[in-house]
Amino acid sequence: MAAATIHDKVAVLIVGFHNPDDIARCLTALSKAGGSPAFDIFICENGGPDAYDRLIHQLTAIGGCCAGVAGVGVTSAAPETFLATRRLKLLTRPSDVLVGCATGNLGYAGGINAWLRELVNRNGWKGIWILNPDTEPAPDALAALVARAEVGGKGMVGSTILEAGRDDVVRFRGGLHWHKLGARAIAIGLSDQIDAPFDLSAVERAMDSPSGASMYVTRRCIEQIGLMDESYFLFFEDLDWGVRAKKLGLGYASASIVAHQRGTTTGSAGHLTALSRLAVYLQHRNAIHFVRRHHPWTLPVLVAISTLQAFRFLLHRAPRNCLAAIEGTVAGLRGEKGPPSWHRNAA
Repeated sequence: MAAATIHDKVAVLIVGFHNPDDIARCLTALSKAGGSPAFDIFICENGGPDAYDRLIHQLTAIGGCCAGVAGVGVTSAAPETFLATRRLKLLTRPSDVLVGCATGNLGYAGGINAWLRELVNRNGWKGIWILNPDTEPAPDALAALVARAEVGGKGMVGSTILEAGRDDVVRFRGGLHWHKLGARAIAIGLSDQIDAPFDLSAVERAMDSPSGASMYVTRRCIEQIGLMDESYFLFFEDLDWGVRAKKLGLGYASASIVAHQRGTTTGSAGHLTALSRLAVYLQHRNAIHFVRRHHPWTLPVLVAISTLQAFRFLLHRAPRNCLAAIEGTVAGLRGEKGPPSWHRNAA
């Protein structure tokens, strides 16, 4: 096989927030990837200068997966987006790792777009691979995604996401289906055994978006639909982006296996009493935002479901999250977007 040219490259995008251990494990897994396609890694650290310094130290410490490149910075990065940038290299393959310290907490979409705005002005890449920091992709995960996009003519492609802590149980086959009458997102293939038979065409017809934990997006797709919508801040931005890309084709690469710990950064995993206030608030607020944009006739259904979910928190002795669900729903109906003022002021 001929060596990959620069035009074969993929940009791997990761958004971090005070989780250097997660990112180090993710990059260690990426360092074991096959030689093709070639890729570089772009990280946006949303946690501020101290978190940025800890991340650089973690990646370049003895036993780490990266080495620093002496005297080399990232001079093209927009100063209004990054306070500082650093170029590293993976130790086991010729991949650059570019780390940016965001000027503030840009949210998930904002962190993705921070590097994506740089990339749209550069030649030499054909697609991006968005990975959650708490994922560990298999060595051939990226190759399978790119193959499905190119063979199937798909604009976005999702992976087989494994259930947290299990290597034999599926969390997502490709991604999400939005159930209009139920006003909720359904994980396709949830709880399937990984080797269970499935209908690829049926999975791809059902998809409304790849899972944001592992989402491959072609350059052509980005040029046609634009960047992620930063008004969500956290939650629903991947689903919104996928719905916008459906006209360009959504695909599922079953051989792209990605382990995902789920919610280690956002506080969105665990028992109802353990969910963070921010996660509950934004999930309810942004559901209103998403439905109002894509399925406005189902808005009354969503409000009713959100109310029932709020009472469910109360029944499970989580009054704080009951209130957060109600406040998020009201904020969504008022049209609030971006980071909540109470979260921004506390940051």
